[in-house]
Amino acid sequence: MYRKELDSLLKTSTPRATLLYGESNFFIRYYSRKIADKITSPTNRTIFYYGEYDFKSAINILSQSSLFGDENLVILKLDKKLPKKEIDEMLKALVKNTSNFLIIEFYKSESKSVAEYAQDFRTFAASFKGNGVVEARFFMPNFYEALALLKERVKTLNLSIEDRLLNMVFTLQNNDLDIAYNELEKFCIFKRPITIEDVQKLCYGLGSISIDELFNALFEKKDFFSVYEKIQEEISDELQILREMERYFYRLFLFFAYIKTHGTPNAKEILGFNPPQNVVENLASRAIRIKEDGYQEIFECFRKWRNANMRGEKNTSLSALIKIQAMIR
Repeated sequence: MYRKELDSLLKTSTPRATLLYGESNFFIRYYSRKIADKITSPTNRTIFYYGEYDFKSAINILSQSSLFGDENLVILKLDKKLPKKEIDEMLKALVKNTSNFLIIEFYKSESKSVAEYAQDFRTFAASFKGNGVVEARFFMPNFYEALALLKERVKTLNLSIEDRLLNMVFTLQNNDLDIAYNELEKFCIFKRPITIEDVQKLCYGLGSISIDELFNALFEKKDFFSVYEKIQEEISDELQILREMERYFYRLFLFFAYIKTHGTPNAKEILGFNPPQNVVENLASRAIRIKEDGYQEIFECFRKWRNANMRGEKNTSLSALIKIQAMIR
């Protein structure tokens, strides 16, 4: 089924077993959380991440009945399809133990092409059948679907923000729904309507001094390892560092595209507001030091960095930063 059908189903029932896959990682995670919240609290959930998946451990949980009558939920985050035999065994276990549930998030592996992933999820979905068993494919959301989800998030967080500012938050995150969705949590510190100054401070800010130092080291072709270690001491969440990097380089790309078309940068038209002149000059000068195909490679580095982080792989950030520095002229 597709997203609309799943939305309709979730209004009246909760699937016992759910397979989520497709082109949108955001929707896979979004609906996994949504269904999980309908089933049970986080304390009754067991999550297996990629290489951590072990069939014996998963089937053991699904085959057990709760001593206290609570629902048990197993969530598998995978980038490899499971053998049909293992799927069949898990679905049979759910039939025998009606208080247990299963959610599988099936993502595209970096080692697979789009066509290979499509073949895998079709095979996966064909095996995922039965009463209370659901499989759903998601496509990338269009601009208006993404804004609708952000508005939903605004409502959940009880924020007051105009559509034009919400649009700005989304656009300047490279239209990355994952980043924009998480960015909105920053605004919870305000108990009043959000202003453009707030957006500027929290979304356009250059981050901490150490983040500035990292950008300086990258563009000045200096050793950035000690700077990056300092950042990691300040920010334990590597994805937060990645989001800062993505924001900054997307901002540079906006300047690059504008300069290539118009010659002279206009920060108001590019960003929606006017930063200090020294900031504008710095962004403009750095923007043209990267070629157009260099930006494509940099954003691909960010994508691989994010996916590797989700799989629990270590030391991918330094490799990405080395490649990014090499693309700066």
